Formats: sequence, C-alpha cells, structure tokens
Amino acid sequence: MLEPKLELVNFEAHKKVKISNTNFNIAENHVNSVTVVANELSTLVHEYPIFITKHAISGQYQLLAILGFESGQNLYLDGESWRGSYIPMDILRRPFHAYIPDKNNPAQGQIAIDLAHPWVNETQGYSLADDHGKASDYFKRIEKTFSQLMGGNSYTSNALQVADELNLLESVTVSVDLPNGEKKTLNGLYSFEQEKVTALTGEALEKSHQVGLLQICHLMLSSGANLPKLIGWYDNQANEKA
Repeated sequence: MLEPKLELVNFEAHKKVKISNTNFNIAENHVNSVTVVANELSTLVHEYPIFITKHAISGQYQLLAILGFESGQNLYLDGESWRGSYIPMDILRRPFHAYIPDKNNPAQGQIAIDLAHPWVNETQGYSLADDHGKASDYFKRIEKTFSQLMGGNSYTSNALQVADELNLLESVTVSVDLPNGEKKTLNGLYSFEQEKVTALTGEALEKSHQVGLLQICHLMLSSGANLPKLIGWYDNQANEKA
C-alpha cells in the first residue's frame, strides 16, 4: 500500500483530479472488518454481521461490520466489485479523510484527499468541482457522507457508553465452523446481553429509549443472520483455490 499523500481539498489546485471508484479490489479494502455508525445500521443489518469493539487508543466502544474471518480477508470483494447493495460509509468516503485540527470543534474540520490513492487519476471518473468551480454533485455526496459519519460517530459512542454504564454489554467470541472442518475465531468483540436489555425498567429503560439504545440492540442482534452467508462465500473461495 502506498504512503498517503494528503492535501486539503482545493477546487483550483485539484481541478484536474478525478475519482474512479469502480474497482473495489484495492489494498485498502483488504480488511476483515470496517467501522460503522448507528445511523446506517437499519440498512447495514440486512447484509453484514455487526458487533461492538473498543478503539485501541481511545478505549471508546464502536460498531464494527465483519467482512471476513481472517486478517486481510474481505469476503465482500468479488473481483473488482463489492457484493451487496449497501456499502458502509467508511468505505464510500475514500479516498477522502477528515482533517480536524481542533477536536473540540469538529464543525470547523475540512476534507483532505489522498492523492496517492489508486482511485485518484486525471483521466476518468468523478470531478471534485463543476464547470463553475463549485462543488460537484459527487463531492457534495462526499461532504454529506462525512457529515453523517461525524454525527454518527458521536451518537454511536454516546449510546454505547450508556450501554456500558448500564452493564448491558458482554464480551463475545465468534466461533465459526466452516464446511471443510476448519474453525475460525474472532476475538475482541462485544455484544448486548439480551436478558439484561429485556429486564430494563424505570430510569434505566427511559435512558435507553432516549439514546436509541434499544433500536441499536435489536438491529445489531438481528444482523447475526448474515454469518451463514459469509461462511458460504468463504467455502466457495476455498473450493476455487483447491
């Protein structure tokens, strides 16, 4: 993977830059999980298994979509295409990054572009600006995606913090038995302890309602139905390599 070459988006400086995002089979996407936010859960849960993890540095809880069972394995990649009608926002926002010099004032953040990204070129794809030097429809979608991600990150973190305070989370190990007899294990994950969620009453129940925690719990637990699909894809890949 190339070292990122980040520059703040400037329509004049980057007027020749185009983004061709038709090939998802790039090094950056060879990961077995991706961070997601609560406001995309209602769509995500139809296609991805969702769990909770802790950020390695901040220690904050965050939502995670499982893409594969091994490090670097993304079973949603099918040649250059992405399997599934909904692609997580953290994938869609690439090759752009949020630049927030003041963490206490995220509204003043800007968007940077990685000019070393394989989707960046000068011949084909989406332009950043229109013919009048204003944001193109494509870049407006990118701006909207970042707005949803920033708001979603804050909302998700707060909701999961409440879940932790109410002792609703439990550490889980996902063990998958593959058709070829192999067992794959995913560690470092958390989920909701359903019995404790069901037993919520009074102030704790009201607080959970206020932060949308019950909906997050319901959606996340239902997403486990997607694991058999990933097992089937894994088996198909193994058979193709055999």
